[in-house]
Amino acid sequence: MPPNVIFFQPDDLPFYDDYVGQPTGTPNSPNRKVPRPSSGFPSYESIFETGVAFSNANVVSPACGTSRYATLTGRYPSRSESGRTKTLNNDSSETRTQTTIPFTKLMDSDSEQNIVQLFNSAGYRTGVAGKWHLTKSGGGSAALPTYAEQQDEIKECGFDYADGIYWENMGGVFTGDFTHNHEWVTEKAIEFITDAADADQPFFLYFNPSVPHSPLVSDALENGNCLETPAGLLSTEPQVKHMTIDASTNAVSSCATYRQSVIDRQDATQTSVQEQNLGGTWIDDSLAAMLSVLEEKNIKDDTIIITMMDHGIITKMALFENGNRVHLSMRYPKLGEYTENLIYDGYVTHLDVVATLLDICSISSSSYSMDGVSFLPDLQRVIGSRSSNSDNTLYPSSEDWSGANRCVFAEYEFDRSVRCGCYKLLDISLLPRGSLTTSTTISRGSQNGYSTYNRQMYNVCTDDGESSNLLDANGAAVDSTDEDVLNGLLRALQCHDDRTAPGVEMSFVSCGLNGEVVDPTLCLGTNSGNCLSAGNAGLACCDADTSCERRDATYGQCKPACPYGNDPTWECETVAPTPAPTSSPTKNPTRSPTQSPTPGYPTTTPTMSPTTSPTNSSAIPDKDMFWDDIDFDSPVVLGGAGTTILIFVICCVCCLRRCCSSETKGAKSNKKAAGGGALEMKRVGSNLL
Repeated sequence: MPPNVIFFQPDDLPFYDDYVGQPTGTPNSPNRKVPRPSSGFPSYESIFETGVAFSNANVVSPACGTSRYATLTGRYPSRSESGRTKTLNNDSSETRTQTTIPFTKLMDSDSEQNIVQLFNSAGYRTGVAGKWHLTKSGGGSAALPTYAEQQDEIKECGFDYADGIYWENMGGVFTGDFTHNHEWVTEKAIEFITDAADADQPFFLYFNPSVPHSPLVSDALENGNCLETPAGLLSTEPQVKHMTIDASTNAVSSCATYRQSVIDRQDATQTSVQEQNLGGTWIDDSLAAMLSVLEEKNIKDDTIIITMMDHGIITKMALFENGNRVHLSMRYPKLGEYTENLIYDGYVTHLDVVATLLDICSISSSSYSMDGVSFLPDLQRVIGSRSSNSDNTLYPSSEDWSGANRCVFAEYEFDRSVRCGCYKLLDISLLPRGSLTTSTTISRGSQNGYSTYNRQMYNVCTDDGESSNLLDANGAAVDSTDEDVLNGLLRALQCHDDRTAPGVEMSFVSCGLNGEVVDPTLCLGTNSGNCLSAGNAGLACCDADTSCERRDATYGQCKPACPYGNDPTWECETVAPTPAPTSSPTKNPTRSPTQSPTPGYPTTTPTMSPTTSPTNSSAIPDKDMFWDDIDFDSPVVLGGAGTTILIFVICCVCCLRRCCSSETKGAKSNKKAAGGGALEMKRVGSNLL
């Protein structure tokens, strides 16, 4: 039988001291600490002590709803149909999806296309317990759905079981005679596990405790009623081993007695983190309860257990490392002989985690496009290199997972960031834009001492506290030696924007440094075509033969065309033309991937200035700083001598660009010339971070 899966993702759990991968504090508080109670969180910590801890794990959006969308789809939240539709309704020419919790929902086509549906189609029993927050709520004159209606709506997303549900954050329209009732949520999760195990059916459980998110955990523990739930009033209190049932004696206690034990396990001196630690202890007991059931059913080692924060806490909803960096652990002994006490440093996200889960469970995703890439081959390589479980030193990932061409993006509101290797770029949108007048990244950054420039760049390998912005107020590199890095990151970010723009049919071909198009399914897996030799990292396989070619940036198809962005380390020559593929119709209005100018960006290069308030209106230099006056997207109809002149002019310009010290962004390639010629760029050098 295939392995079971429990994805354990608490709401607002902090990144505790001494957990692998914890970033440095903020510029204002570089030594900020988040201590655990002296009793620790033994069940939570047992997952990485008997499994793999990831020292470089990130989410792609630092807010609960947007992050959970990414977890359940393996896609960037800018791809949500609800978000794309709402964004275009506000502005039909918008080029970035507004990525916020109200916009990002698992609705419309996303309810039919997600990883839960994949598990379900593969014969898994699928369940969810805890906070949801991913479908439309009541509000205004709309009535909140009944609990039964909430369950039915969640089940439309592929879940067989949905109970112990908190529809969204408590407060506003979602309110009643209840608060956190984690015993009830845990009891429902155990009910699901037990039923699946008794039916000898593999299961996928998405478990989302509502704690330690607000309302106050302390108030729920001291004053909450265990009979009161969002589903109504229970007839009896939940009975859960390790919570209201003593694990050693099986003695049943009242809910109030158990909750007092949670309070008693806290350290009186840790007042600054008391709410988080109360929540941490509460959810640790629930994990102990689930592990106990797995042991009783003799399926613990047959179950993949993932524990992962939903986002960072210190700069929640902001694109700094303290918002994106999270703690991630995975336990599954059957990955190899020595899978315990392992630290893996690959730069991974929850998008990659879900792709890896599908890989481990042998579930095909060929009919479903994702942004995530399975890291299973590289993790198994690392596990295979170990000789014991006692060595807890960090094991390096391959270059594919930590090198310069491993680019990962983060999104919130209209702001974006990209990290390739050690370097990270933040691109803050001009405001107002869409329905937004402020940037949370800027406001939270200002509160914590970060730069408030519209563009920021950091070497996060040496400065993960992001205290030393490598760019000046004009968005230019302070040190000229960083110019190549900056331009490479700008191209990567523009590549991502082109592939996730709300009015464009989505492309899932990945963007690497310099905007180079990378097909991860061909070039980062095992036995994937003929493009896996050491010199071909980051290339896409265009043909079934032994050659590796770049892919067309617009469509992600194999074409003899220029790569994304005219890079001076490429040379142009004419080759036989290849017809552009035909795009299928989409529900949303479309725009050209190279539409210019982008709303929110000026058409000339202005001077930028630091901001002094959360409402940031400083201008951002135009991303298209070169070739702006040449329309490369229109067909060029020349003949004979005209073709020769065109080739001569372009080659001259290419030579001039190579002589210039400043990097400039090129226009779209694959421009037709008379006589059937097309331009191709061939690599003659390498830009590495």
